[in-house]
Amino acid sequence: MRSILLSSFAVLTAIAATSVTPASAQISITRGGGNVNVAKGALSEADQSATTLGGVAKGHGVAITNGGNNRNIASGALSFAGQDTTTLGGTGLGHGIAITNGGYNSNIAKGFGSSASQSTLTLGGTAYGHGKSITSGGYNTNLAAGAFSSANQQVATVGGTASHYGLNSVSGGMNKNAALGFGSSANQQVFTGGQ
Repeated sequence: MRSILLSSFAVLTAIAATSVTPASAQISITRGGGNVNVAKGALSEADQSATTLGGVAKGHGVAITNGGNNRNIASGALSFAGQDTTTLGGTGLGHGIAITNGGYNSNIAKGFGSSASQSTLTLGGTAYGHGKSITSGGYNTNLAAGAFSSANQQVATVGGTASHYGLNSVSGGMNKNAALGFGSSANQQVFTGGQ
């Protein structure tokens, strides 16, 4: 359900981003990638979905979008590692700056018959009138190391709004979710939102 909604949202955002004329897009830098998806255990499976959509810059605004550097590894025999990462850039208008980061997440299933599932979402904020909105998130680790263990992690970081030389900085992350014992289960849900 989440992937369907994100796919629809991603298409709408991409259409909206392309509707901005090149003359009005002052600076918009989009990065992403650096993702690793490895299934090296016997009969293991690794599934990874990574999406990075750039922000919007208009009226001397700056929107810098990063994301990526995520790892998804199924190294245990009969293990499963599934990772879904999405980074959506912010909006910089009227000399505003919106910097969106996200990523640096690690999802590893290394126990025999283990399962590790990770879903991360980073949404950039809005900056206008010389405001600066910085959104971070990520640095999360999800590990299923015990035999027949299960680790599930969901992380969302949503940026805020900065205007009139204001600064809005939203961070979050550095969370760790680990199932280390035999047949253990670890579930983590983290939400960080700005205003």
